[in-house]
Amino acid sequence: MSSKPQQKTVLIVGAGFAGVPAFNELSKRLDPNTTKLVLINPRSHFIHLPAACRLVVSQTEPHYEDKVFLPLTDRFNEGNRRSVNAKVVSIHDDKDDEANRYVTLDNGEKIEYTYLLLAPGSIWEGPLDFPNTKEESVKKLKEWHNRFEKANDIVLVGGGGISFEYAGEIKDEWPTKNVTIVHSRNLLLNDVYPDRWRRQVNQSLEKRGVRLVLGDRVDDVVPKDGKVVTRSGKEITADLVIPTRGPRPNSAFIAASLGDEVLTSSGHVKVNPTMQLPDRPHIFAAGDVVEWNEQKSARKAYPQALVVVQNILTLLKNPEATNLKSYWGRPEALPLTNGKNGGTSYWGVLWGVTFGDWFTSLAASKNLYIPGVNRMLNLPPGSSKESS
Repeated sequence: MSSKPQQKTVLIVGAGFAGVPAFNELSKRLDPNTTKLVLINPRSHFIHLPAACRLVVSQTEPHYEDKVFLPLTDRFNEGNRRSVNAKVVSIHDDKDDEANRYVTLDNGEKIEYTYLLLAPGSIWEGPLDFPNTKEESVKKLKEWHNRFEKANDIVLVGGGGISFEYAGEIKDEWPTKNVTIVHSRNLLLNDVYPDRWRRQVNQSLEKRGVRLVLGDRVDDVVPKDGKVVTRSGKEITADLVIPTRGPRPNSAFIAASLGDEVLTSSGHVKVNPTMQLPDRPHIFAAGDVVEWNEQKSARKAYPQALVVVQNILTLLKNPEATNLKSYWGRPEALPLTNGKNGGTSYWGVLWGVTFGDWFTSLAASKNLYIPGVNRMLNLPPGSSKESS
């Protein structure tokens, strides 16, 4: 009489644009008799970040948060699938003993794993630093809406895509408010993108009356006496300052558990093309947290997740397999929405193709990809009555 094979566990940390697709694909393809699938996330909902700037600023559509905070529904807890609403505080990873690998959660629970996918995403500043429950997030959104409403001179510190989209949403909602962007470079964005397009990006905002202060920085984002002062000594009138310097990787708990050597100096997780951590082939990482020579975006996280899925499936069949799939990156692409009806887009194919208001509005600005993301991730809109 043959004994029942020992059950394996695939553990995913983070329910973002890498974690949810990985969970979806694995839930369809794992053998429920031999493998458990567990998703850990501090929130019981997914946040659709491409729509977050509009959510923070705009008050024109009731219950817009239901389109941005998408609940992890009952299907995440069926059969061999389980989702846990908690935060990972540590990873215990014995390289030599598969039976001695587990994560510890902030609720005290320990969950063992055979293969681990780290996809915890990024930590944001300012209004995009959402609390863990929907109820708390909605309360914070109301506070930010009030601050935007009362402000007349708004300064955005940092000139990346988030800053561009904030400015467009503010001008849609309050065309007469003064909006200033302070950016350390002489053109918005960074030099991954061609200058000819970055000049279009500048012009797109200047046409709407947004003031650009370039080649300068603001260190203190708290206005004093109704103004902020740049490093060069320039005084800018401000009654509301929003940090838009981009996020930092949510990786402190990884380094604290596995050692600083698993991270780069910027705090990103080092990975091989197979998305495995060097020297730890049973641990994978994907999404914003990984070190890869490309810009961070949802459209990069998704294919990275699919590489991880394929490799985990291969290793579950044969732990010594070497025929693993590699991720080699994707062409850069960045649609920037300038409010609900405008924007500019770049696609890094051929010589670098750019588009203006009409295309960007049609592809992105009007709905911010919400219907497509709902279908792709199988996440229905939430309810305004949900509290978590």
